[in-house]
Amino acid sequence: MINIALLLHINDVFTMFSAKAITKTIRVTFYLVPEFSMIGFSALVDPMRQANTISGETLYSWQVVSAMGEAVTASNGMSLIADCPMGEETRPDMLIICAGFSPEKAQSKSLQTWLQQHSRRGVWLGSQDTGSYLLAQSGLLNEHRATIHWESLMAFKEVFRRVEVVDELYEIDGRRFTCSGGLAGLDMMLYLIQCQRGHDLSLAVSEELIYSHMREGKAPQRMSNALRLGTNNRKLLMVISVMEEHLEEPLSIPQLAAMVNVSERELERLFNRHLQQSPGRYYRAKRLQRARALLQQTDRLVVDIAMASGFGSAAHFSRAYRQFFSVAPSRDRQQQLRRA
Repeated sequence: MINIALLLHINDVFTMFSAKAITKTIRVTFYLVPEFSMIGFSALVDPMRQANTISGETLYSWQVVSAMGEAVTASNGMSLIADCPMGEETRPDMLIICAGFSPEKAQSKSLQTWLQQHSRRGVWLGSQDTGSYLLAQSGLLNEHRATIHWESLMAFKEVFRRVEVVDELYEIDGRRFTCSGGLAGLDMMLYLIQCQRGHDLSLAVSEELIYSHMREGKAPQRMSNALRLGTNNRKLLMVISVMEEHLEEPLSIPQLAAMVNVSERELERLFNRHLQQSPGRYYRAKRLQRARALLQQTDRLVVDIAMASGFGSAAHFSRAYRQFFSVAPSRDRQQQLRRA
């Protein structure tokens, strides 16, 4: 038998991120994971609060849920009181998981069941920062595009092969919406308000929050290499970009120099002038940083990580790793597990 109420609910929320205006109050449930990002959570809530204030209507309502109804401590040490435990919330239109450090510690069968139940009811499911990990762990991002904080992108791709992982501020795919954390949630919620309530209200909310430039979802998470490195040298930036694309199978310094039509000596001068280090040292640091992310965020064998980072053997990799980070790869992984 067809559940008419469910069909009506699904039809209603299908317009959540479309250009079709919504007149009902949108009910949002936030599920907080211990060590969640407070700034990420606030970036999601405050645009809705401002939208209500400016419009003079209750366009959005929200509630905070935790596993057992307990207060939840954010990564900054502040605690937020939950309205109710998981399973006792008012039926939402949208459910957003807010996480930060170590989301895997919040995994549980009851959480997976709860999320899957809401999915079957047609609720839009979203995440902030590393909350994407918990959605994916529940099988709810399979065959969907999704994003996560840039520090976790590499490991996320490794673990969840059925998720199409994108390096973007936020991503909306079907009834799934994910944002990378920090102020990316503000951009996503301004877009949500624009879709549901119109451009003028979204603009007014943005101005009240003194946020002068709403970024598109497909904008990159990280600042450009030019800004991060403090240089606009075109050839240097081009070489660095090529390095980042060839971490698993590194190119030689002569190959890199030839790609930007300079001599090896000139390439050395460019790196020493702008970055105070040789191109070889910079390239190796990039590969080792990739290795550390894989080591700490996945359970891949050290030898596999060595190969994935462009080292010919585990022994060579271990020596380079110990020299760079002052700790052996195996010990670094153990220390990370103890911190988790």
